[in-house]
Amino acid sequence: MFEIFLFINPIGIYCYDTERQIRKTVDELGVDVCYHYIPIANVCLVNDDAIRRRQDAQKLPDISTFSKATYEALENYHAIKLTYGNKKARRYLYELQKRLSQDASAYKPELLQEIATELDIKNSPIETIKQSDYLHTSIKEDQKLANQWRIQATPTTIIFDENNDQNGVLLEGPVNQTDLIHLFLPNSSNWFSNFLPQQNHLRLI
Repeated sequence: MFEIFLFINPIGIYCYDTERQIRKTVDELGVDVCYHYIPIANVCLVNDDAIRRRQDAQKLPDISTFSKATYEALENYHAIKLTYGNKKARRYLYELQKRLSQDASAYKPELLQEIATELDIKNSPIETIKQSDYLHTSIKEDQKLANQWRIQATPTTIIFDENNDQNGVLLEGPVNQTDLIHLFLPNSSNWFSNFLPQQNHLRLI
């Protein structure tokens, strides 16, 4: 079994592409995987995503609206996770990323509610959680993990192989299928073993 930690911008363009590529590769290879989604947001990550989208010739809302969309998506994710569980929270975020992946200007407050309605997520308990300390604690715990592993950019993917508990492999930026196949194939433990452990037992490739 592999354990995958995905550090993502809640609405990041490359984050959606990375999640989709990992899911596709895992499904094709039929490997057993445990996912951990860790959405994080700060000013630098918002600006990085805006730059990437402009390079992709996308239209953007003004930076204030774009930043608000990022933080609102982050809060909604944690509120849904605390109320409905991880699976539904991941679906919510994935659907939101999919709709904004090619056109960030498609963001509007109504879009968040539209996706929530499709997933049968009720607004009242979500808003209640968003006003509580539980939400802020949940966000801080994810940020603490990102700080512990010195995550500087999104997407960042960290993969652990249960057959080799000495090292994890850290892939910064978009991932490609070739690297993922090498990691997930039966002899992938050799890949992990060949990496000398750095701080926190992670090796950047």
